[in-house]
Amino acid sequence: MTGIILLNWNGIIDTAACIESIFTSNDRDLQIYVVDNNSANNEAATLAASFPLVKVLAQNENLGFCEGNNVGIRKALADGMEYVLILNNDTLVPENQINKLTCDLKKLTNAGAISPVILEYPAIEKVWFSKAQWDSSRAQFNLNPGSKNFEELKKNMPWESEFACGCCLLTSAKILNEVGLLDPRYFAYYDEAEWCKRLERKGYKSYVTGGSFIYHKVSRTTPGLVSAYLLARNRLLWMKENLSLSQRMKSFRYLNKEYIWHLLNIRGLVKGQYSKAYSRAFVQGWKDYKLNRLGKWSSSAEKKIFQS
Repeated sequence: MTGIILLNWNGIIDTAACIESIFTSNDRDLQIYVVDNNSANNEAATLAASFPLVKVLAQNENLGFCEGNNVGIRKALADGMEYVLILNNDTLVPENQINKLTCDLKKLTNAGAISPVILEYPAIEKVWFSKAQWDSSRAQFNLNPGSKNFEELKKNMPWESEFACGCCLLTSAKILNEVGLLDPRYFAYYDEAEWCKRLERKGYKSYVTGGSFIYHKVSRTTPGLVSAYLLARNRLLWMKENLSLSQRMKSFRYLNKEYIWHLLNIRGLVKGQYSKAYSRAFVQGWKDYKLNRLGKWSSSAEKKIFQS
């Protein structure tokens, strides 16, 4: 059986829609686990009452993407699940796509994890994720190199990727027991990139397949300032631990310019697409990385940035 892990944090409408799409997808041998990260308005109880076949794991605090998923993974492994699917709650699963994804994983002898092609929703003609490829010149991952379309991608055999996307990542109990769970230092963002690097060091590879697809309501889960902070901080952590010195040096040519721009933006000396609040969150991410403040942000950062 496959255990599907969904995180819910004040997102009951999206979570319910995701669950309903799984139930109507005709995929078999599945068990859904919803980890509720201390949502308001008693959402955990509402989900449990609305979906009695779903195992709802209510938490007393927001554990973030990493440890929240780890709670669900541990429960799935304890229940004897052979496979585990990490799935964003703001996704929709079309008919039979999980079974197709599982079949492709089984066929690949050296695969540690696999993702489907992920299409945006409601703009379903647009590919959001087809492959992770690090771009040192811009210090970021390209999630659809070559801007390929799904009609082109679905004709291909599964292909290698630097990571399988945490939006929809399928792996096995065997791999999880060997590689370990997600690193809670990240809280959210860059976590699957770090996990897949550990996977790689164990001799496994990450894949994407055009034989299956899902829809993703992009940027529905994490507030903008929170993501700005986490992306800035966690990118530096991931680069330090997973890139060569030459790769980091090339990326820092871009990063230093980016950091200076955000400092100038805070002071109102430049104009661009980002607000001063966004730049403050970005700069705080850099500061906390340098001070080794990892995991969930501090209460002082919460008051200074996210509640300003």
